[in-house]
Amino acid sequence: MNCSKNTEPLESLKRIEIFLQSPPLDDTNAPHYIEQLKALRNLCAVDPAHQNTIAEHEHFNEQLHQLLFDNSITPRPPQNLQLMALQLLANAIVQNPNSQRNIWRRHGAAIVECGLVAPLGRHTNILLMIVYNVLKGSAVSNMEQQALCAAVRTWQAIVDERSEDSYEFLHFLFEHFIVHGGHNTVRYYAHLTPAERISFLEYLVHYLRQDSPNGHIHQFLLKYITKEFNIKSDRILICKPDSAQLPASDPMPAREAYALLRVIASATGSEFYADKYVSEQSLFLNVSSLLRCLAQVGKESQNIFTPMNKLEEVALTSNISRDFETELSFELKTLLVRCIANLLYKNPANQGYCIDTQLLPTLLECTNMDARNPLLKEWSILAIRNACYGCPEIQAMIANMTNKGAAQNDIIDELNLDMGALRIKPSR
Repeated sequence: MNCSKNTEPLESLKRIEIFLQSPPLDDTNAPHYIEQLKALRNLCAVDPAHQNTIAEHEHFNEQLHQLLFDNSITPRPPQNLQLMALQLLANAIVQNPNSQRNIWRRHGAAIVECGLVAPLGRHTNILLMIVYNVLKGSAVSNMEQQALCAAVRTWQAIVDERSEDSYEFLHFLFEHFIVHGGHNTVRYYAHLTPAERISFLEYLVHYLRQDSPNGHIHQFLLKYITKEFNIKSDRILICKPDSAQLPASDPMPAREAYALLRVIASATGSEFYADKYVSEQSLFLNVSSLLRCLAQVGKESQNIFTPMNKLEEVALTSNISRDFETELSFELKTLLVRCIANLLYKNPANQGYCIDTQLLPTLLECTNMDARNPLLKEWSILAIRNACYGCPEIQAMIANMTNKGAAQNDIIDELNLDMGALRIKPSR
């Protein structure tokens, strides 16, 4: 049947009526429902008028909405029927601004709130495709915030489920915001909940670890993240000359600052972004100050920032709980030293601040093993190396240090290690 774009497509209306007049759904007639939806899906490729008829039919969309998003229905509709309904919605919006507006008006909120959450499945990428096509079609105003929420919630579900499935349209969505979004993305990011902002930042860390596969992160977004960390870093630890306070009972603000730091630690070490941080002296001063504060607080009492370097704490057979690996302090010093090492590389200004703030002794202290901070020793050595590189003043400071013997190390004391030999004291 050939339908003019200006005439009512009778075939799609006929199929809709058959669908609506069908008997209540059960296992015996599910194939009938699927057949009608499949026919409507295929008609969408024939003429945009069919898309418009499907998108504008109120009663039909009410039934689709119930079929897809009403969890109170028992038993739930068969999965293959729901997948066909989603494919219909996806086909109905292809290159059609009018149908995009109508479909999103009726189903957009439910797609974000109900559809893109755990458990994930074959339906997830279809929903993401709908969100992405509506977003790129620019027919729906003010839906960018919903689209970013959809991407963030899907990513969180992937992390929670430890899913290894590929959702290509999720990455297309994130690419829209982190590569091309710039100022607008910052505005939408600010309106996310704290938990959603953390998930967004965790995706950025993942993206950086993959060497920015879909394009470089927008420079304005990186600068905003640096600014946010400089503002919020005191949520990790507020350290004043006369007092030291551990993080408040609400861990979310501190965890957001921690997530910001993880992004910066990855970005400053990337060849794609290193030059963007050359003039960020305030960031260097901030991470350096925070590292010194953490080191001081860890010495004042036994707390989450005190290094774990006793054999009974780090041995594989230790009875000590591994709960510390979920604490905010886990890997925190490593991240700070990693940032410092990256920001010191061939940067005379930061090397000068390293001298002025007397950061070197703290970096030297960090060369001891600490189970709370994997790879801390290695990053500290790199930071000291980068501090010395091309800087005669720091080289002279290192050269003029006096060797007063081996540093205190509880593991060496417990094992009676001396000059590489293991001595066992006789029992008395």
